[in-house]
Amino acid sequence: MSHDLTSVKIAALVAAGFEQDHVLDSLEFLHRAGATITTVSAGAKNLPEAGKQLANIPIDRAEETGFDALLLPGGKASADKLSRNPAAVEFVHSFVVASKPIGAIADGIKVLVAADGVAGRKVAANPALRSTIEEAGGLWKEKPVASDRQVVTAADSQAVESFCDAFARRCAEQKRGSGSSLHTD
Repeated sequence: MSHDLTSVKIAALVAAGFEQDHVLDSLEFLHRAGATITTVSAGAKNLPEAGKQLANIPIDRAEETGFDALLLPGGKASADKLSRNPAAVEFVHSFVVASKPIGAIADGIKVLVAADGVAGRKVAANPALRSTIEEAGGLWKEKPVASDRQVVTAADSQAVESFCDAFARRCAEQKRGSGSSLHTD
């Protein structure tokens, strides 16, 4: 299914050890839909996208107000670093508070948990994250993808295509609901 994400600005939050396939597959899908993606990094360097560099800003210079949506790719090392990084947790929390679309894949869900973003929401995740999600007030679901309000989650990399479609749909719905663009400069 195609979604019009023209003028939608998405931040992809990463740290060293992110799952490159999650980022590249998601970015390719979202770019085809018209979105502009910027990586926001906490220590990750040289983020390639099909042989070219992605726009990259450090977490200490990133602000939620500059973006319409947030992508949290997987990667255990990246997720562990981000969920212990106060600036990264605050950045994610600001999207939760602003009710902007957030997409989290596999271990990226840990960052959403650290930012108080799963309470009262259905979350698709690996069974290993079930107790973490439930302790944070989330409703763990044993399915590939879950979408609950502005949050879309994928249990693992097997579900990236379905995740991208659901996340793009959520971004497009928010864009339609707020006018011609989710973001105004």
